[in-house]
Amino acid sequence: MLEDPADLVVLLPSRTRYEQRGGGTETSSERRIIYSPEIPGPRPGEARDEWEIPVLVARALDPARAGQVFSWRDTQDIRDEIDRICPTYKGIAELRKKGDNIQYGGPRLLANRFGTPDHKGHFTPIDLPEETIPAGRFSLTTRRGKQFNTMVGAEVDPLIGAARNSVLMAAEDAARLRLEAGDVVVLRNELGQYRGRVVLARVKPGSLQVYWPEANALIPAGRLDPSGMPDYNATVEVIPACG
Repeated sequence: MLEDPADLVVLLPSRTRYEQRGGGTETSSERRIIYSPEIPGPRPGEARDEWEIPVLVARALDPARAGQVFSWRDTQDIRDEIDRICPTYKGIAELRKKGDNIQYGGPRLLANRFGTPDHKGHFTPIDLPEETIPAGRFSLTTRRGKQFNTMVGAEVDPLIGAARNSVLMAAEDAARLRLEAGDVVVLRNELGQYRGRVVLARVKPGSLQVYWPEANALIPAGRLDPSGMPDYNATVEVIPACG
């Protein structure tokens, strides 16, 4: 949607995950599969369940095969199929009411055996990339929330109580730069600059954390790792400011 299309683009309206027939599930970061029921209420007239849209397209293109392969009527049918073919998610078909959940792998994943022929874990040594930060500079990373795919949207971070313009810095670095908590600093590199206030925090000396997207002016665009993931880190210098 953010790029000019080379061909025709069709946007198909879908219902939210809470409006789909049969409810839905999500998997938490602690491997807990949690059921959320369908919430009753008005629905947009032409909208369809998210899973239903590609199925309807397939049925229009090849009714016979699509009817056999995608015979689902609602999300319960999909969960039944997942339960049959995916051992990790065994039990997902039994989640029916709000609060129902299971934790795949149990409380301790792979506590007694690994999924290898000898049931043992095999470690492989690797060479870590060597990243050298120039003298007088800091490694900057963007702070998002509890995990990588979340974002703090409030003016104050509910986890640590820091404001959005905070520059999280190790106490050792602040002392070396003769800075104190609350001092205004400018972070600068070849891309741009960012103005914020020092917050002493338990971060690794030589590194800084700043909230995203406020720090976006310092982040290089188009820098990807071998897997295609963007790099939301940068190298910056810290300059004390007034006010």
